[in-house]
Amino acid sequence: MVKRHPMISVKDLCFRVGAFRLQSVSLDVERGGYCILLGPTGCGKTLLVETICGLNIPESGTIHLDGRDVTTTDPARRGIGYVPQDYALMPFKTVAQNVAFGLQARRFGRAQIAERAGAILEMLDIGHLANRIPAHLSGGERQRAALGRALAIEPDVMVLDEPLSALDEGTCRDLIGRLKELHSRLKTTFIHICHRVEEAMALGDMLTVMRGGRIEQRGTPREIVSRPKNLFVAKFLQLPNVIKGEVRKTSDGNLFHVNGAPLKPTELREGCAYGVVPLDKVSVSLRPPAAEEGYAVVSDRIANNAAGPHQPGLRFREETGFLLPGIFPENEWRIGREVFLRFPCAKLHVF
Repeated sequence: MVKRHPMISVKDLCFRVGAFRLQSVSLDVERGGYCILLGPTGCGKTLLVETICGLNIPESGTIHLDGRDVTTTDPARRGIGYVPQDYALMPFKTVAQNVAFGLQARRFGRAQIAERAGAILEMLDIGHLANRIPAHLSGGERQRAALGRALAIEPDVMVLDEPLSALDEGTCRDLIGRLKELHSRLKTTFIHICHRVEEAMALGDMLTVMRGGRIEQRGTPREIVSRPKNLFVAKFLQLPNVIKGEVRKTSDGNLFHVNGAPLKPTELREGCAYGVVPLDKVSVSLRPPAAEEGYAVVSDRIANNAAGPHQPGLRFREETGFLLPGIFPENEWRIGREVFLRFPCAKLHVF
């Protein structure tokens, strides 16, 4: 069987803007995939997608779309639908005219333009807005109009730069659902920049975390959440189940310790290290549990018992801010009280 190439394949891409540089970025996105680019402001996400779209010519490296080398190809010939962060709608054209713009530029016939633009407007539920100009649209309506303009050319790849960043929470949830539906229906390959973890987890089948012009880690949401590569990734994803420890050299080799308790062999060097504790495997008690082979017991003290609606649970003293979700009565689970966490050592990921 012949292996199909990725829809998007970026290899060793380098590009400099002032003092900032994309540094040998390599990225593959499978056909029909939904790839999320995550990372702090200024890490190079937008610069990367602009280069993929052809708005920048890289200093070195290559870009292939569906097996075709497009590294220096004109943007209009790449088959990419691009929705920039500000949507870039033409202010004096109606929604229908904005959606039809790419078709007109490609010299489609008038009847074909009307048919395709009309179908896009209805699919995005903005047919009733066809004759409005962007100034008279809400943020969510502008987002859908920009999405419609990009989809009208039937692109092989859709690139969305922070499409939900300026929207309120309710509109954001609605558009996440709409994007999931569109991706499922059209089977188009998506690259989507965002900074909200909830948005990334809801949409992406592959996450790419960036920092300083480099890719820190790639993987499925489950892989990255359960096995972050380093503390930067864990903190950026706001993982609540990270616990601080250290690697010590022993007669049995290097072991990861928390509060002096040896938990798991590791190939890491001696020094500070962290563990991701699987929350579905953790039990907590106010008294030391019975020892059991293969299970770790870590003692700590309660730093906060957050009983509010936003991520309620016990937060412990460790500087990573380990949080155990749940509702714990404050009369028993008091701040400063010693507690005991128990979990299987084999499920602990050390980094």
